[in-house]
Amino acid sequence: MSQHCPSPPPVSPQPVGQLRILWRQLGLREHLALALIAVALLPVLILYGAQRYQLQADALEQTHQTLNLIADVQQRRINLELRRLEDLTRLIASRTQMRLSLAAYAQDQNATHLELITRILTDASQALPELRGIWIRDRAGHTLTQVVTAGTSAQALDAAQIPSPDAAPILLRRLTTQQPELWLNGQLTLNEAVIGSVHLLVRLENIHALLEDFDHQYPGGETVLLLCNSAAAPFAWSARSGIWLLRTAPNTQLNALLKHMACDPVPAAFVDTPAPHTDAATLIHTARALTLDGAQILVYTTARQMTQRARQQRTLLVYVTVSLLLLALGAAMLLARAIGNPIHSLTEGMRGLSQGDYHTRIREQGWGELWRLTHAFNETAQALQQAIQARLRSERELVTLANTDALTGLSNRRHFIERLTQHLEYTRHANDSGALIYLDLDGFKPVNDQYGHDAGDAVLRIVAERLRRVVREQDQVGRLGGDEFAILVARLDRGFEPESVAKRLHETLNQPMTIQGHAVHVGCSLGMVHITPDSHPSQLLKAADAAMYQVKAGKARREA
Repeated sequence: MSQHCPSPPPVSPQPVGQLRILWRQLGLREHLALALIAVALLPVLILYGAQRYQLQADALEQTHQTLNLIADVQQRRINLELRRLEDLTRLIASRTQMRLSLAAYAQDQNATHLELITRILTDASQALPELRGIWIRDRAGHTLTQVVTAGTSAQALDAAQIPSPDAAPILLRRLTTQQPELWLNGQLTLNEAVIGSVHLLVRLENIHALLEDFDHQYPGGETVLLLCNSAAAPFAWSARSGIWLLRTAPNTQLNALLKHMACDPVPAAFVDTPAPHTDAATLIHTARALTLDGAQILVYTTARQMTQRARQQRTLLVYVTVSLLLLALGAAMLLARAIGNPIHSLTEGMRGLSQGDYHTRIREQGWGELWRLTHAFNETAQALQQAIQARLRSERELVTLANTDALTGLSNRRHFIERLTQHLEYTRHANDSGALIYLDLDGFKPVNDQYGHDAGDAVLRIVAERLRRVVREQDQVGRLGGDEFAILVARLDRGFEPESVAKRLHETLNQPMTIQGHAVHVGCSLGMVHITPDSHPSQLLKAADAAMYQVKAGKARREA
């Protein structure tokens, strides 16, 4: 007897099997979309988690590097400005007639000598608009005469308490005004003996402009000038906050840091290094010492400023993640050629720009964003080309302005000395390296006094033009200052004598000229020295200057 066996119940598919069936039912578009989502989403999420901490650390490291770079730049710029001010003091103190008059007054107490000194100081203050006042003291520290501009007190020197003997070349004083006072001090010597001192009060616009740079523009931070000396309590100065005394300042992190720096006379470069996750108010800073006695600069920013860039990068990372997902969903079925051709054109265009071909243009192709991308590339390449051309023009103009005397168009003193130094280096082993002629105008001051400074400027321009006509193309002409000029006779050809150039210069400059309808005669005194392989620029200038003054002294004896 047969037995009926019941059929087994139907087996329901397992979840894994259902997913496998569903995967097989999807088309190519869906497969590409899911694959791109997986490829784009999973690595980006992992990268996002791993990079969140790293972004903050990188931002901190970048901020450290930038602050140190800015501190070095600010230190060099402020020190250069301070050295320029010291050169200004030496320029005023080098006036021979002023020192002679001061020595004469010390002997006979004749007020005429002080009047002459006052006129010399007046001329100097008019030629140097940055001066607020000039004071002359005798050896005992008594003020003999001064010339001050409008708004400057004649007793400013006494109020500043500048020590008479051995005053520092540059002193900063903060009295009752918000703006500090910058004093330049120098000894007046004659025949290697100290006969007095000169004190200059100058404006601080240049240093203030340096402090204004990088004012909390990420990651520039702010530059603070800290001044400590024995004459006043330490104070700080910044372009944004002005001036404040540290002893009365609020108890903030910045002021606490400045007080700590004030106790360290020779600070090294230091940087506070907070952890990547730190208080937003924590200071990140670096400091440098200046050549000015008791002065330091502090460049700082806050962790809040530093983390702002990291937050932007994290936001950008989120945008990239979402964009990749959308791109994966929308671009899965697009042909590679439709995307590849514009990208290839952009790549070639970027390669051309990276190799310096700023005339590179690409064919605007594709659709939508791709077309706008190629179009934007062409606009950017054109703007970049124009910007580079404008920058090159600006650089050439800046070089010209930095190397040229604004009145005469000749090389200024600094550029002439540079050309002289280059010439000496280039011809150091040559037997005949040329000659240096030092020229000083005779009778120039009476023209200035009688017809005014405009007439004097016109004379200097005519003299400069005559010098250009006389010298050769390879020679260099420069204005050293005032009515003093120098000519570098570069290479002496066979049979050529530099004396012939000096003779032509003397003949040409002795010719009369017409200034403001008046016939004016301005002569010149020339001093010339030959350049040897062991010549030095400063020695050459001194030797040529001495030769010129011998000629001028000879003229004075003959006229007497």
